[in-house]
Amino acid sequence: MLIAGILWCVALVFALAPPAPPVATSQVDAALTAIEVAGAKLQAFTADVAYRKDDALLGGGELRTGDMVYERCDEAGARLAIRFEYRIDLGDMSRRRETKRVVFDEGWLVESDESQRQFIKRQIVKPGDTADPMRLGGPFPLPIGQKRADVLRRFSVIECEGEPDAFAVMKESSVIGLHLVPLPDSAASQKWAYIDLWYDRETWLPVGVRAVEENGDMRRIRLTDLSPHETLSEAATSQLSIELPGEGWSVDVQPWSE
Repeated sequence: MLIAGILWCVALVFALAPPAPPVATSQVDAALTAIEVAGAKLQAFTADVAYRKDDALLGGGELRTGDMVYERCDEAGARLAIRFEYRIDLGDMSRRRETKRVVFDEGWLVESDESQRQFIKRQIVKPGDTADPMRLGGPFPLPIGQKRADVLRRFSVIECEGEPDAFAVMKESSVIGLHLVPLPDSAASQKWAYIDLWYDRETWLPVGVRAVEENGDMRRIRLTDLSPHETLSEAATSQLSIELPGEGWSVDVQPWSE
């Protein structure tokens, strides 16, 4: 983001900031336009993902690694699955296999913990609502397909200064970074101090994210081996399933609630 306690844990925010977008520099404006165009053309992709959370107050944190599947459903929506296979405790650097799957599809968010055999399915979008939970500042943020005008309505955007974050971006990557600060009085400003996004300069697809909360907690995402697809394989499509598991699982289904 992550996501719903595993990734970005962003608040349920869909409101727009003040309607008049600020003026961006020509280079930032061109980058946002290229990002929007690239996202509109993307039908599906798979990627390896690494997620790191650092706790500002207590120190330590965690690192999770796995893979990601994304598929556009139509002009208004998409579905996404992230499967984490390993967890590293940043306090004692212990590593263990801990399989978790997070899926968003048709307004539902699924968290599946295979080791604990727990399955939680929550409806995070009000039935009939057209708000996009994958927009930056939403409950399931994804830096793909973001519309330039929408980003500028809610964030002040400048180009990142200095070297990219060492965790979020591989050294050999040729990237451009965008530094996003929520506009005053926007809903995102209640949660985030800033969000940094890095994109590949050739494909204009994301490679890294660094999001810092108002309390100093930091969440970082690194995407590698991102491969666009016209259609997904059967194995990749199966990861997007939000169907209930079989017997032997603890299942909790939570429909939309005001």
